[in-house]
Amino acid sequence: MKRHSQRCFIVMFLVPPLAIYCLFVLLPAINALRYSLLRWDGLSRPVFVGIKNFVTLLGPASDFPYALQHNLFLTVAPGVIILSLALFFAYSIHQRVRGARLFRIAFFFPNVISTVAIALLWQFIYSTGQAGLINGLVHHFHPRAQPIPFTQSSNLLRALVPMIVWTGTGFYMVLFLAAMESIPESYYEAARLDGASNSALFRHVTLPLMWDVLSTGIIFLVVGGLKTFDSIWIMESGRPTRATHTLSTLMYSRVFEEYNIGMGAAVAVLLFLLALAASLVSRRLLQREALEY
Repeated sequence: MKRHSQRCFIVMFLVPPLAIYCLFVLLPAINALRYSLLRWDGLSRPVFVGIKNFVTLLGPASDFPYALQHNLFLTVAPGVIILSLALFFAYSIHQRVRGARLFRIAFFFPNVISTVAIALLWQFIYSTGQAGLINGLVHHFHPRAQPIPFTQSSNLLRALVPMIVWTGTGFYMVLFLAAMESIPESYYEAARLDGASNSALFRHVTLPLMWDVLSTGIIFLVVGGLKTFDSIWIMESGRPTRATHTLSTLMYSRVFEEYNIGMGAAVAVLLFLLALAASLVSRRLLQREALEY
């Protein structure tokens, strides 16, 4: 009787969230797959075209390969810098430097600001007028210098790298710092008695014992890079071109500007498969034997 009541109690708490998940996540995902096989503008009668939308997307005349390249660039270039800076700052704060609490707040602060607000802030920083922070300084010291067109389509992706690094470093620093602080101090004391330097402590003690958290952070970066949308859309004033499209902006553009629901759904399906494959491959490559302490 007691076991039966426990099962009823568990089911009572599981059914509502499962129902919400199926209604708002699973069902739309299934519909997206169904729409990707149709030619439909959202108003007229849909026409079944099979995998034609996917063939068109993967064809040489499509924007999809360019958008995928841009996603890969916005994943790798900022990702390497973010991981390096986050590990450096986390380890430095872990060594109990002065002002550690202030550094935590300062580095994490960009994460409490919406991505749209951050994009608008950096749009001001990159502005080509004298009101722009960088070009204003350049004009102050070199009045005859030409303004640097940071937000021009051909330069925008490179200009986004500092913004993404500034935004994301604090989150990963806090994540890595939490992992470092869970490592027993006795391990460091034993290594110091053996004459280990700070760099040796990091390589042979800290890094192996926080590897699971580090690999999780890398997966977050990969998936986040594949979903880049807000910053591109704001910087391009809602009109991304082939030179700046990402997979998310391409999907949005196909659905809400061209009213091609089937093509937009096909982009969404491919984006999901790419994110899933990237997560599984990253997990497989980064998997190591768990260390217990």
